[in-house]
Amino acid sequence: MSPLKGQTVFGSIEGQLSDKQGQSLPGVAIFIDSLNLGTASDVQGHFLLEKIPLGWHLLEIQAIGFKSIQRKLQITNSQKLALNFQLEETANLLEEITILRKSQAEEKRQSTFTVNILETKGLQNLSSDLNQVLRQSSGITIREAGGLGSGFKLSLNGLSGNQIRIFRDGIPMENFGSALSLNNFPVNLIESIEVYKGVVPIGLAADALGGAININSSQNQQSFLDAAYSIGSFNTHRLSISSQYAPGNRNFFLRLNAFGNYSDNNYRMKSVPIYDLKLGNYLGDQEVQRFHSEYQSAMLQFEAGYRNLKWADQIALSTSQAYNFKNYQHPDNNIKRSFGAFHSHNHSQLLSLNYKKKWNKFRLRAYALGGLSTESIVDTSSYKYNWLGEKIKRASDDPKGELFERKSLMELRDQMLRSNIMASYEFHPYHQIQLSASQSYLGREGQDLVNPFNNSFKIPSYINKSILAASYLLKAPSGRWNLSLLAKEYWYNGEINSPDDQGQNQISSLAFERFGAGATFSYYLTPRWQIKTSYEKAYRLPEAYEILGDGIYVNANPELAPEQSDNYNLGLRLNPNMGTWKYSAEFNAFLRNSADFIRFKPLGPFGQYENLHEVRSLGTELSLNLAYKDRIQITLNGTYQDLRDRNPFDEGLENINYNSRIPNVPYFFNNARLAVKPLRKQSLKLYWSTHYVHEFFLNWENLGHSDSKHIIPSQLNHDLECEYSFQEGRYNLSLSLNNLFDAELYDNFRIQKPGRAIYLKFRYLFKS
Repeated sequence: MSPLKGQTVFGSIEGQLSDKQGQSLPGVAIFIDSLNLGTASDVQGHFLLEKIPLGWHLLEIQAIGFKSIQRKLQITNSQKLALNFQLEETANLLEEITILRKSQAEEKRQSTFTVNILETKGLQNLSSDLNQVLRQSSGITIREAGGLGSGFKLSLNGLSGNQIRIFRDGIPMENFGSALSLNNFPVNLIESIEVYKGVVPIGLAADALGGAININSSQNQQSFLDAAYSIGSFNTHRLSISSQYAPGNRNFFLRLNAFGNYSDNNYRMKSVPIYDLKLGNYLGDQEVQRFHSEYQSAMLQFEAGYRNLKWADQIALSTSQAYNFKNYQHPDNNIKRSFGAFHSHNHSQLLSLNYKKKWNKFRLRAYALGGLSTESIVDTSSYKYNWLGEKIKRASDDPKGELFERKSLMELRDQMLRSNIMASYEFHPYHQIQLSASQSYLGREGQDLVNPFNNSFKIPSYINKSILAASYLLKAPSGRWNLSLLAKEYWYNGEINSPDDQGQNQISSLAFERFGAGATFSYYLTPRWQIKTSYEKAYRLPEAYEILGDGIYVNANPELAPEQSDNYNLGLRLNPNMGTWKYSAEFNAFLRNSADFIRFKPLGPFGQYENLHEVRSLGTELSLNLAYKDRIQITLNGTYQDLRDRNPFDEGLENINYNSRIPNVPYFFNNARLAVKPLRKQSLKLYWSTHYVHEFFLNWENLGHSDSKHIIPSQLNHDLECEYSFQEGRYNLSLSLNNLFDAELYDNFRIQKPGRAIYLKFRYLFKS
C-alpha cells in the first residue's frame, strides 16, 4: 500500500553481527552519524535501527578488537532492510581504541584536549538550568548573588569571568546581554556542554585565557516538540519550548526555541543588618524576607535552513529576541544597603548566518553575527529603604538616588559584529591541518536621561579584536598517540572615551598585537588508559564592561591591560569499559602562570577591574564514574586549586599580599551524585546529589587579625529529585527538593543563597 499524500515515510535497518567463526557479537555500536541515530547489538548480535528518512545514508559499525565497517545504503521505502555482517578481528591498536559511538561526545573526551562532556539527555526532565548542570563538572564553581537571575561568577581551574569564554554552538556569547546568560537557559534547550580546560581548539576562535565552555543545541534532524513547565518555591515559574519541523522527504527545516522565567526570589535571609532610616543608627542583625528581588526573562529564537544540499551540508539563518527585567535588593558584593525601587531591564536582538560543508577530506564552517543590546538602569526613586521594607522620602532638594549620588536613568547601547571562518583538510589519514580567522567588534554608547552631569558613555567607544589561528594534527599509524600543534596571532585595537574626576572626556587608544602557540599530546598506555598533556601561551583581551564599566556596580578602568598566561595540563584517563558494570575515571593537574591577571576589586557597593602583575594557579582534580546497567549510576568529583599573588613588589614597594591566596575564591570543593532506577520495568528514577565547599577568605588572607577575618564558611548541600515517564517518554513528571536540610548557604561575596525549595516540572516530548 502506498503512503497517503503528505504522510512522512521512514525505513528501517535490521541485521545480525558475528565474527569469522560465526559467534554472535553483543554490544557492537551501529550508527548513522549524519542522523545522530545509533544503537548497540543485543546478546544475540541482533540490531534494529528505525525511523530512517528515505535516501542515501552511511551506516557505520564499530567494536573494540574488530575492524570498523562503513556501508553506504539507500532507503527507498518503509520496508525493513535486512543485513548480516561478519566483523574481522584486528591486532592494530588504532582499531582497538576506537570508541563505541553512543554519541560524538566520547570522541571529544578521547581527543588530545582536556575536556569534559556533559550530556543533558538524562537531566532534561529535571528542574535545572545550565549553571546547575555545570556545577556537576570537576574544576567548576559557580558563585551567585542570590536566586534566579542573580549575578554569578563562573570559575574553571582557578580562572573566572571572561578568562573562560562561553560559546553557544561555537559562537562566543559575551556582550549578548544579561537576558542571555547561562542561568536563564533551561536544560531542555541544550543537547550537551563541552568544558575545555587549558588549551582550546582553534574551532572555538577566541582569546580564552585557560578554558572555554561550548553549549550545543539539539542536532536532531527529525521533527519534534519538547515543551516543559515548572513551578516552585518563591513563586518561581519556568517555561521552555524547543521544536523543529523537518519533512522527511525534504531538506528544509524550521526550528523554534523559547524560554520564559519568573521568580519573586523572596526567600528569607539571616543576620541582615538593620539601620534606622532617619538617623542611620545600626539596630542589630535580624532575619528578614527579601522584598525587592523579582526577576523575569524571555527569549524567542527562530532558525530556518537547509541540510544535505550539493553546496552545503547545512545553511541556516537565525534570529533571536531576548528580554529581562531585574529588581535589585542590594549591591552584588554586600548586603549593607537595601533597595526598594532600583532596577534594570535589557533587550537583545541577534541575527546570525551559519554554514557547514564537507567535501571528502575538506571541511568548511563559517558564521556571521550582528546584534544590538540595550540596557536601561533605573535609579530614580526619591525614597530610602531598609531591609524591613520601611521607607522614608528624601528632602525635595536631595538629588540622591538609591545607589548613585544623583538620580539616574542610564541607557546603554551595544552594537556587535562577529564572524568566523574555519577550514580543515585531511591530506593524509594521519595528517590534518586547520585554519581559522575570527573578528569581533563592539561599539558602546549611552546617555543618562535624568542626570545631566553624567557624561559616561556619551561619546561612543569601540573595541575590535581579530584572531588568526592554525593547527596541525598528527596521528600515529598504530593509533597509540596523537599530537596537535597550534598557533594564534592576536590583534586588538579600539578607542575608549571616559570622563575623568572633573567630568572631562579622556581618550584612550588601544593597540595590541601578540603571538601565542601551544601543543596537545595524548598517548595510550593500554587500550583503556590514556595520558594527556598540553601547553599554551595564551592571551585574553579585556571586555568592554571591564574597561568602560557596566553602568551599575563596575567603574571604568581605561588603563586595564590584556592578560597572558603560560598554561600547563597533565591528565590521565581511564576510558569506559564494556560489561554489566561500567566504570571510568579521570585525573587532571594544572598550572597557570599568569601576568597582568584581571580581577574585580570591590570598593564599597561598587568596584573596578584591576591587573595583578603575577598570579600562579596550581591545582588537581579527580572524577570517578560507576554504573550498573541502566539501574545505578554514581558520579564523584573533587577539585583543589591554589591561586596566589606571586608578585614580590607592587609599584616599587614590598607587596604585603605576596604569596597570599587570591580572595573570594574557593580552593577545595567536591560533588557527588547517585542516580537509581528502582523498578526494572518502570520509568521511575531517583537522584541524590551533594555539593561541598570548604571555607575560604572573603578578603586577603594575610590582612587583619585571625579572630576578625571575614570568611565564607564551609558548606554542605543536599538535593533530592525524582522523575517518572510514561507512554515511552512522551509525558514526564519530576519533583525536585533543593537544599534538603535548609542549610545556610553563602556564595559570592558571602551573599546568602535560597533555603529549602521544592519544584514540580511537567515535560511533553513528541518525535515524528
